[in-house]
Amino acid sequence: MSGVNFVCYAFTHALSSFNPSAEPRGPEETEQMREIEREIFQQLGEAGETTEREMLDASVGQITNLVVVAMKNFCSSEAILNRACLVLHNLSLNEEYHGTLLWTPNCYQMLEWCIGNYPHDHVLQQSAGGTLNRLNATLSANEELRVRFTHSIRAQNQYSLEVARQEAVQLQEQHLEQQRLRNIDST
Repeated sequence: MSGVNFVCYAFTHALSSFNPSAEPRGPEETEQMREIEREIFQQLGEAGETTEREMLDASVGQITNLVVVAMKNFCSSEAILNRACLVLHNLSLNEEYHGTLLWTPNCYQMLEWCIGNYPHDHVLQQSAGGTLNRLNATLSANEELRVRFTHSIRAQNQYSLEVARQEAVQLQEQHLEQQRLRNIDST
């Protein structure tokens, strides 16, 4: 199976083989999965007479981003994470795509997260671990890239902390408002 076909097959297979009995799935989740699948196939349909390698080269950033978004949205689905890690693993076999994988927000972190949270899924462990090993080899060979990547990870972590802080403030404000309303009702 060729590169583009495999990437799309693996990812769409993950979407289509999502086990609804193992995990409840509402209409919103189903629609998100369909949207991801449509976008991948739309990208392929727009390729015309280009070679599969050209299609993959042109779409690798979007494919990587869609895979990472799916990983984040379906982080409790081992089946989707397993196949997403396989897609990223296959992309990482081409060193030219390492930059895309490194600069896709949360890609590296999601691979690490998958390894830490699904220790008994040997395929996931092998594919995510192999991808991280390849990316780390690329980083270790280029100090400038490693420094930029480290700064990028710090910025992403700082952003995540800020979002979490804002959510905590909002929850605290909601809690205080609920207490205030209860106090008014009890008087």
